Amino acid sequence: VQHAGVAFEVKKGPNYYGTSADLDVFQLSGISINQASTSQIILTKGERGPKNYINTVQAGWHVSNGIFVFLFFVFCDDYQKTGCLNLLCPGFVQTSTRITPGQIYTLHSLSLSIYRDRFTSNWMLYNDREPIGYWPKEIFNNLADCSQVQIGGFAYSPFDEASPPMGSGVLFGAKFTNVVLVDGQGNNRKPEDFAAFHDLSQDYYGTSYSINNGVLSYGGPGGWKKT
Repeated sequence: VQHAGVAFEVKKGPNYYGTSADLDVFQLSGISINQASTSQIILTKGERGPKNYINTVQAGWHVSNGIFVFLFFVFCDDYQKTGCLNLLCPGFVQTSTRITPGQIYTLHSLSLSIYRDRFTSNWMLYNDREPIGYWPKEIFNNLADCSQVQIGGFAYSPFDEASPPMGSGVLFGAKFTNVVLVDGQGNNRKPEDFAAFHDLSQDYYGTSYSINNGVLSYGGPGGWKKT
């Protein structure tokens, strides 16, 4: 698995209670039956362990298993059992009658918001102003807030295959824009610092984030293969 993106991590002060960002969506080609390419938002609590207290919720789009379409997806995990993708096991509760996690998504952008509801304590998911559903608080053991938010691309490939495209397939060609974090009072705040991450050189995937503009440019053609 290769990564390219940025992380916003609580160092001092209160934890986060959500995030939102606009994601470019692309119909990637050149992805084999054994590969996957994902662009997503991840909220995590307990990332430094112990493992049974690491909780996460995720949402975004991906192309996988040789299907050259993009799929809206959601994911959650408490790292005590196998994570739940979309509606394959109990976890995410869908409320939208128009958008279903796992469906083929035909638009060119997502405007995702994930935040903890101050009244129910459930983790809500919106696309633009449309509620998609929520993760009930009861499925987590350590997600009253989150201590790390990640945005970016993730690519999977077996070692004997060159890594697949990420984002648009062009170096720095995909974007997350209007990136904000949510505080305990439900207010949107721009991130004040970040840590970039990418596993490979920028010959394959790149990442560039602007604090002032709240824009992440990421992705690339892939093509790395273990020798």
